[in-house]
Amino acid sequence: MKARNITGLFLLILSMVQLSCKKFDDLRKDPSAIVNAPPKLVFTGLLLDLVQSEGPWGQDQRNNQFMVLNEPYYGGQYYDWITGSYSNYTYLQNVGRLEIEAQKNGATAAPYMALAKFFRAYFFVNLTTMFGDVPMSEALNGATSKIFTPKYDSQHDVYMQCLKLLDDANTQIAPLVKSNTIVDGDFFYGGDLSKWQKLINSFRLRVLISLSKRADDAPDLNIKQQFANIINNPAQYPLILTNADNFQLVYNTSDVSNNYPLWPSNGVVLYKDLRNTLGATYVDIIKKTKDPRIFVIALPTDSAKASGDPNYATEFTSFRGAKTGDLQSTQKTQSIAGLLSEINFYYWEASPTGIPYVYTGASETNFSIAEAINRGWVSGDASTYYNQGISESMKFYGVAGAAISTFQTQNPYAGNTPTGLTQILEQKYVAFFENSGKEAYYNNRRTGVPKFDVGPQNANNNLIPTRWAYPTGEYTTNTVNVKAAIQSQFSGADTQNGVTWQVK
Repeated sequence: MKARNITGLFLLILSMVQLSCKKFDDLRKDPSAIVNAPPKLVFTGLLLDLVQSEGPWGQDQRNNQFMVLNEPYYGGQYYDWITGSYSNYTYLQNVGRLEIEAQKNGATAAPYMALAKFFRAYFFVNLTTMFGDVPMSEALNGATSKIFTPKYDSQHDVYMQCLKLLDDANTQIAPLVKSNTIVDGDFFYGGDLSKWQKLINSFRLRVLISLSKRADDAPDLNIKQQFANIINNPAQYPLILTNADNFQLVYNTSDVSNNYPLWPSNGVVLYKDLRNTLGATYVDIIKKTKDPRIFVIALPTDSAKASGDPNYATEFTSFRGAKTGDLQSTQKTQSIAGLLSEINFYYWEASPTGIPYVYTGASETNFSIAEAINRGWVSGDASTYYNQGISESMKFYGVAGAAISTFQTQNPYAGNTPTGLTQILEQKYVAFFENSGKEAYYNNRRTGVPKFDVGPQNANNNLIPTRWAYPTGEYTTNTVNVKAAIQSQFSGADTQNGVTWQVK
């Protein structure tokens, strides 16, 4: 009897231990964690990452010298940014998750595998363009290969891998386009893979033209040859050449994560904001070329309105931008005196959905092709692409066809000369207004066109920075590798004025 009691007690204790262990294991699980998420949900999340990575009406557009903020309480255009963020690595982790979930679904998830390659290239290009050398080959491998301090890959190697990813993405997506496969979870293109294919190749052209300074001394990248191969094989490499294919975010009012950033939360548009005015770098090109886009984008100055001229609203002299380099006190005085142009609120805030934000568009692609022809990378008529780039940008703003033709007649392409190249680059800059993130700045950094204004407001020793310094966190989590990268690129000085391999 005693033995049976002891045995029973032992079994009871054992079962309690097993039960408690099981409950403990259950408690360790995160009840809110999503496991085996459908690829379409991960893909939608990735698109939201993209939306968060850039947008209109922010600091990027002031650094692009499109806008000027004259109230220091809200910021300014000092060019003193110093360090940048590695947030793109968080987005890249989500790219990895998309691949993992897609692989579980076999052939039905093939579109996600192709698009994952595009996004992997997209975010790594953003990183290397900002910083220079960045971790790539060993990055994001902590869970599998236990590498928590990844080495920095050279900018040359990062671009090489990204260009290959884009080529592979085009190859993988082509048969899916042919079979009319639809991708779910896509609020940009509505699942149309033919448009995604055009984006992949247009983005690849952006990357290739951004490497123009390395076109003759990096033979293994085949920059000119890659560019020409895309242009000469349009069936294999379709492109975004009209606004209908623009990769753009259309805002709505039903989802707070996709509300138009310029629309006031109370819905009351004031049609006045003396703190924010247009930048002279942008407006001066518009006025020089007598560009009708200014009548859509901006308002005449108050001083022009009060001049008594009945035609003030249609005269280019009625528009004026603030110099980015001027002191904010000077800019504020000019603005209060009615000497500077504000944005046209009646256009930009005509409705709560606002104006779509273009990430990669037809104008840019046409101008990139025109530039490549001007540089002799590929044969063709640069004026055709130059005029098409202008036309697509103007049509985006609703400019009438007659006004577009007049502008093109008054500003004919000057041929494949340095003057012609400047025309292309200036028009590309104008077309970047309030879209495409940092691309206007990056093109200026690469080409010097247009000439950016520098003045007493500049807090970077009268220099426009050429990169972002690495995040300070790298000095504690990846010390050896980040210091090695800084030494090999900039002789040990991690500043915003270091010149990367891409633009040396």
